[in-house]
Amino acid sequence: MSRCSDSYEGIRCPVSANHLPSDADPIAAQVLAFGAAHGVDAVSPDQTWELLERTGVPHPGLEFAAWTDTMAFGGLLGPVIVNSPDVRTLVEDLCRFHPMFDRDRIVVARRPTGVSVSVLSAEGGPSHPDTVDAVFALLCRTVRRLAGHQAAPSEVRFRRPTPGDAGVYDALFGRVVFAAPGDVCFFGETALSAPIVQADPVVRSMLWPYAERRATHREVSWAAAVGKLLADGGAELTDVARALAVSTRTLQSRLEAEGTSFAALADSVRRERALGMIAMPDLPVTVIAARLGFATPSAFTRAFRRWTGMSPSRYRQQPDAP
Repeated sequence: MSRCSDSYEGIRCPVSANHLPSDADPIAAQVLAFGAAHGVDAVSPDQTWELLERTGVPHPGLEFAAWTDTMAFGGLLGPVIVNSPDVRTLVEDLCRFHPMFDRDRIVVARRPTGVSVSVLSAEGGPSHPDTVDAVFALLCRTVRRLAGHQAAPSEVRFRRPTPGDAGVYDALFGRVVFAAPGDVCFFGETALSAPIVQADPVVRSMLWPYAERRATHREVSWAAAVGKLLADGGAELTDVARALAVSTRTLQSRLEAEGTSFAALADSVRRERALGMIAMPDLPVTVIAARLGFATPSAFTRAFRRWTGMSPSRYRQQPDAP
């Protein structure tokens, strides 16, 4: 994800709407697994929340945070934050190294009496209420487990209206304000200074360079990520979207923002594979057509003529054909 500012004042961790990790977001994948465990077949976190609510699961985001654990952060982030010296560093690490659900992002900013943690969509607007619940609950459970109850937030604000069982939120977060202008979790200086007693600075110093390297190089375009999955054998839009932990609609809009489409990328990958196979003179055109998923050899021939301006057999006869 994008690197945090070197200065602590107004730390920002924006993630471009047109970029995503090279691997599917681990928390988003965990949300889909959580939905599957409840009999919900979804293709994105937002859809998972909606389907879970329809099936009668109360507060799906809070339930998810109780169901998963720190390792849901994925990769090196779990071990890094567990070995942070204090809560302040833990929050900074979370901001620095982790993209959130379905390209939602976490934003940490300094306040006169501490820091605020917010969750925003990739476009900068409000995130799904259950995504906010899940992020805040997972963060609060993590800091309490690692640093004790003195690490509890001083106040948590939610945009959602006051639920009928608001006590569930009070028990988890402490002071809670509903129907607020934004979703914000505040940590005071006492909480931020709380030490993580079992932290191992040696382990942290060993893991940090690798985590930093991953953070620096993890961003790729959506088109590149889709192209890689297609080249690895993905074929259908729904399959690729599921692998990237987003909905098909979200994936299509991200690709459109980059000036391309799933169909264009799939066609390009198919073309490259076709050219590679046609270079094998002993491989029949009928076999190539079947391997590329064409219904008939004639359909493959039409596509090949569109790509190269000539038929497969004619292309093979060219002296400079690759």
